[in-house]
Amino acid sequence: MNKAPMRLGTSLIFSVFALFACGGGGSDSSVPPRPAPAVPSAPAAPALTPLVDSTNLQIFGDAQTSAGASAGFAIIPKGNNRITSVNWSQSAGPDVSILAHNSQTIGFDVPAAGSYSFTATVNVNGTTENYTVNLSADAFDPTQGNIRLDHTVTELGKVSLHVGAPTNKQVTSVNWSQISGPRPQNLNVDDEFLFFDAPSVSQDSVIAYRAQISYSDGSSAIDEVFVTVKNVAFNTNGLFYSNGDYISEDMHAYRANSPYKQSLETCVYNNNIPGTPSCTLNDLPLIGSVSPNLSIEDILNRTLVSHAWMGDRFAEYLANSAAGPDMLNLLRGVTAIVISYDVRPSFYWVATGAIYLDANSFWRLPAERDTLNDQADFRSNFGSELQFRFFWRYVKDNQSYPAARYAKDDRTERSFADLEASLSWLMYHELAHANDFFPPTIWASINRNQTPLNYFNNNGTSSDILSDRFPLRSDELHQLAEVRFRNTDPTDTQKAYRGSDVQGFFTPDISPSFYSYLTDREDFATLVERFMMLHRLGADSDIAIIDGETNNDFIVTWGQRNRIASNALQDRTVFAVARVYPELGDIDTLAQSLPEPLLMDTTRGWFGNLVLPASASTNNLIVDAYLQEMSKQALQELAAEYDFYHHIGRPHIP
Repeated sequence: MNKAPMRLGTSLIFSVFALFACGGGGSDSSVPPRPAPAVPSAPAAPALTPLVDSTNLQIFGDAQTSAGASAGFAIIPKGNNRITSVNWSQSAGPDVSILAHNSQTIGFDVPAAGSYSFTATVNVNGTTENYTVNLSADAFDPTQGNIRLDHTVTELGKVSLHVGAPTNKQVTSVNWSQISGPRPQNLNVDDEFLFFDAPSVSQDSVIAYRAQISYSDGSSAIDEVFVTVKNVAFNTNGLFYSNGDYISEDMHAYRANSPYKQSLETCVYNNNIPGTPSCTLNDLPLIGSVSPNLSIEDILNRTLVSHAWMGDRFAEYLANSAAGPDMLNLLRGVTAIVISYDVRPSFYWVATGAIYLDANSFWRLPAERDTLNDQADFRSNFGSELQFRFFWRYVKDNQSYPAARYAKDDRTERSFADLEASLSWLMYHELAHANDFFPPTIWASINRNQTPLNYFNNNGTSSDILSDRFPLRSDELHQLAEVRFRNTDPTDTQKAYRGSDVQGFFTPDISPSFYSYLTDREDFATLVERFMMLHRLGADSDIAIIDGETNNDFIVTWGQRNRIASNALQDRTVFAVARVYPELGDIDTLAQSLPEPLLMDTTRGWFGNLVLPASASTNNLIVDAYLQEMSKQALQELAAEYDFYHHIGRPHIP
């Protein structure tokens, strides 16, 4: 039995949303070509003038701006002083939404011209004091470009900054320059984005960047941004540090009065958890071992967040989603729920018994989205030498699910329906992992004197049994999964495989996805996820094999809708779902009632197969007008390989 400790997760690398939200394809020939991005210049000597300069701390930020601009303030302690808590509030001016009120740095868009005041209540070395900063905003500037967002980051942590263009303007170039602070590492410019790793610092420091922005109409703008880099006392042998994770110091229990507040903030996500976690199930029990009948408030009392809005959206989802009751049941198998801007990709970790969720699935408002990190998943190019791709998506009512695509500069609010679509499959998947390790049958009797990892090492998982009873048979796909998801070097034979070869490996087997071949855990969780999305939300799952980069139309070599409903997979699916969710009822009968799988038309591309007929026939497919109008370039930009989820394996845990 394989009992290597696991960290399992899910990340949506690049979403294929419904194309009808995007309009027609093709570029505007009147827009001049974008020049090569400029590498940020070396920093000037620190020259920032603080707005507040007290005995214990300094506050930097904007004193003058315009309506519609992005502004911010950053607090750093002086000398050897240490800030232990911060609370920002607004004391004058038109209402501003402060989404990081407990952070040393806040950033926000200025809603209107006028005078603003903000108060920071700061505890320094055990003493609490109030500090006030003022901001004056002139009338709206139609050329204003905004760097989003001023924020705090842990030293060595990943930072992303984005220049947002005004409505009806198109950015042609951005020249980034550092104007103050220590030099970051691994700088990378990607059009309007600047990415870097925060430097190691000996005391809290402020990095300031300036962007000189040029637009296609000949106009230009300048904006500046502040990033506070926190000096952190890492446990260098710790659970997260040893894996290159540098956790936000702004993590806090969503419910300040939670009876588990101290355990949440100590045991599941911080920079000091030891390499072999010492918190036991007495400190933070499985939710289901405390009470079999949960309220939403019980779940929120186990929720740890980097920003309070994330907990607000989680509460909204649990209360209003059709999947909400399922989640209340399945969440009984975890110790905690962590939602943070620096979790990417999402994962479940048996070392703590908690699920860790990328907050990108939770945002509704553009300002909430601004607080997130845009760095791409580090595995995006794994397996780039392979000549085939697996694509997948969810479809509901013959539309992509989620239905809309949200460009950052559009500043559009995301619908609850699209949040539900984005979050539900992720939740089903991660909670399938949790209940694989800690099934409902053990919650009431589990020995709480042990750690979650101790229990796993002594008991194994349901996915071990699935693999013994219903093993996946393709050795070729097991080996290819190592290339695609763990970045092992491909052999010449593997480099030569085309879509038709892979079709021959995949279609006779009993797997719901390519990713299922990486580990038994992922196979198990994907079976549960795809079943529940179809059963509860009526969301069909599509999978297709497509030849590589030269296939600009993404012509399908082979594809199928609702493979999860195939007779060949039914025994495996029923086994997995019954193990994690016995309350669902007669799962065998439910599985038999699922809609029949449909084959895709291999004369059409991925997007042309969005609407399928009510039979497996490949004739007379309906293709929406917007698909016919899309250019190859637009299709290329919208293409995605969903089947690329996880960040797994924690070899340093015994």
